[in-house]
Amino acid sequence: MTTHLFESHKMMLLTVVLMLISFNRITSQEASRETNLFSYENRLKFGNHLYFEKDYLRAAQEYKEYLKFIDNDTVRFRFANCFFMIGRYKEAADNFKSIFYKSSLQDESRLAFYKSLFFCSDYNTFRHLTLNVNYMPEKFLTEIKRLYYISYLMDNSVLPDSVDFYSSFPDSSKNEIRNFYNRKKFPEYKNPATAALLSIILPGLGKIYTGKTTDGITSFLVAGILTYLAIDNFRHKHNFRGWLFTGLSAFSYAGNIYGSAASAHIYNAGIKFNFDNDVKVYFEKRNYFLPENKF
Repeated sequence: MTTHLFESHKMMLLTVVLMLISFNRITSQEASRETNLFSYENRLKFGNHLYFEKDYLRAAQEYKEYLKFIDNDTVRFRFANCFFMIGRYKEAADNFKSIFYKSSLQDESRLAFYKSLFFCSDYNTFRHLTLNVNYMPEKFLTEIKRLYYISYLMDNSVLPDSVDFYSSFPDSSKNEIRNFYNRKKFPEYKNPATAALLSIILPGLGKIYTGKTTDGITSFLVAGILTYLAIDNFRHKHNFRGWLFTGLSAFSYAGNIYGSAASAHIYNAGIKFNFDNDVKVYFEKRNYFLPENKF
């Protein structure tokens, strides 16, 4: 009986030992698999998958971890391009600079650097840095020159010479470029002082000058009716009503002068908004005449 009990305990102990060994082996395999999952090779594979799925923020994180182990120009370019694609242009520019020298992608990275600066909308800084010959990529000088001239359409800087401006673009686009240049240089603005003066001469005329024909005619009729009512009431000895309509007429007259000047300002803001929008849409559709990014 004692021997049988001893054998039973011995078998139970052996079973427990075997279970512990198996558990330890499984845990080790799982740990090994987890370690392998976060290897730099798998980081790169996952990063590339996210990149081509346009999940740029998470791709950047995977590339960052990969670059801690392996220095690779293509990965560095994609890492920088992730920031560009999510609109973090300053970070993109800083990272593109890291592959300016002794790299197979140095020309592409320099072009991307200037693109990033351009899309930061700090056009003065962008134009200033185009004077840095050490940064300029010989392979893409034409493309950066175009960006340089396009930047003048995007802010309030004085336009450069038209001949140099037009010559930077392909013949197929010269008519549109010439149109934008002329619209920027000779905007069809309305003078607020002129609008106000016209409304002093004849109520509503200033609004007609700014394209608000219906408003102008309405203003003329209101001012005319109030003036007529004021005169008619004075003629019939209704002095209170005469002064009342005189006050309303004067208020309408002064308001029309102010409204005409304001209408000119609104008209000019609309001209600028439409121009800026047309320029943006035109160049966006043509990718700003830049080559496609193949990386």
